[in-house]
Amino acid sequence: MKNILVLFLLISLYNSGKTQTFTRSQLPTELSTPWEMTYGPDGYLWLTEAGGTVSRVDPNTGAKTIVYVAPDSFEDSPLEQLPLCFMPNIGSGTLGLTLHPDFLNPANAFIYFLYSYNSGTASAPATKFKIAQLSWDWTTQSVTSKTDIVTGISTGYDHLGGRLMAIMRDDGKPYLFLSVGDHGISEKNSPDCYVPQSNNPNNQAQNPDTDNGKIHRFNIDGSIPLDNPIPGNSFYTRGHRNPQGLMYIPQLDRLFDVEHGDRTDDEVNLLQAGMNYGWKWVRGYHSDNNYPGEAQFIADYQPDPRIPGDQLVEAFYSFCAEPQPKNDDYLSWCTPAPSDGIYYNSDGIPEWKNSLLVVSLKNGTTTDNEVHVLKLTPGGELMAPSEDFFGADQDVNGRLRDIAVSPDGKKIFLINNGGEGIADKISIYTVNSITATSDPNDNNSSIELFPNPASDLVTLRSKEGIVGIKIYNLSGDLVQDKKESVSSFHVNQLPNGSYFAKINTASGSYFTKTFIKE
Repeated sequence: MKNILVLFLLISLYNSGKTQTFTRSQLPTELSTPWEMTYGPDGYLWLTEAGGTVSRVDPNTGAKTIVYVAPDSFEDSPLEQLPLCFMPNIGSGTLGLTLHPDFLNPANAFIYFLYSYNSGTASAPATKFKIAQLSWDWTTQSVTSKTDIVTGISTGYDHLGGRLMAIMRDDGKPYLFLSVGDHGISEKNSPDCYVPQSNNPNNQAQNPDTDNGKIHRFNIDGSIPLDNPIPGNSFYTRGHRNPQGLMYIPQLDRLFDVEHGDRTDDEVNLLQAGMNYGWKWVRGYHSDNNYPGEAQFIADYQPDPRIPGDQLVEAFYSFCAEPQPKNDDYLSWCTPAPSDGIYYNSDGIPEWKNSLLVVSLKNGTTTDNEVHVLKLTPGGELMAPSEDFFGADQDVNGRLRDIAVSPDGKKIFLINNGGEGIADKISIYTVNSITATSDPNDNNSSIELFPNPASDLVTLRSKEGIVGIKIYNLSGDLVQDKKESVSSFHVNQLPNGSYFAKINTASGSYFTKTFIKE
């Protein structure tokens, strides 16, 4: 695994002597299966909903306007149901949405969204996806026309991907990126869905000649850029399982995807044109051999001669870099099922500045529906393992489908699917004051940790209850994780060296203490 931490970074980042608390609220907006949400430059939230619907929501009042409903939206047909295993329906829905990078300019006021349609007939349906461009009139505040710019995008019975992102890259041109999943049902979880398994579309994720398991790049009008990795081919990167999220750092021109693994290795990937991210034979980091045959596949890899510089690229970050579990209990697997993310570079929450914020879907025995904060170095490299927020509210929030941030950086908007009360909703976390505390390594602070150095039992003392603790080594590996009330922990099984403990308190604050095992 990559070394991602050094001691001076630990001290400067985590022992900053600051805490933050948030106030949760909820918009009264009525929604129907929302999937995408973006905070537009016009000060409104733009969303996709079921049935080819694009909506615009006032982030202050929750008032919603449906701006467009696609008349050819098609939600699948029983005639396309897979006759094997649990007989799933073909994948369909209204998924990604993005705005033109120059959206406020009337000449470029375009909305792009992804939805399913029937490319066949009523008696012989053939569900596909398309990207449509909507023209927005700033005077009338309405959609004036719709143009289909990319059609015939494949679908399958699982792992649809479906994220869209329009960005202005450093060459000064706007591009449209689309994530498409491998469309295959896991042979480990459902081995009888494809007979033989060679029919499983996930076998094609690394094949540049299919569109599944890929991140695609288009010009903003839907045409294929001349400098794509293979001329005339929209694929940009390959070897992806279920890439549901895209994130972009403008000042560094760095594009990331967020994708689900299979039992292990949910990933964040730094996307490089033409490169292969390894699914389904390579999962997560290259050095851990978490998947049987992974190391041999890496050693034997043959670059595609059509792709300049083709090589396997390991994950930028794995949420669950562990060997494949042998049990079939989905809730016990350590994968959090990340759904989307956003780059955060605001002073609104100083400790989050220059971070990737990733939301997740899974309330499991070791995972929560949370916002995962990945702090970056100024050069865009990973500085620290994920810090997790808002998991205590997962029963009311439900699955966290998407995330948006207010322009001042002080409000975090979350699309919630499920949860108590209203199933589909938008929740808001507003940061309260950022308050300075005493030095977290000072015995007069709110948290005491002793002895330090330690050889066996470490004791914690706090003025408020401790509800969880995570211990990391200097490589950023999580070596202990306790999600319950704790007043002490053992370190006798740890190798000698420096560690840091991220301590969560009952008030929702967290502190980090460095200590030495000897």
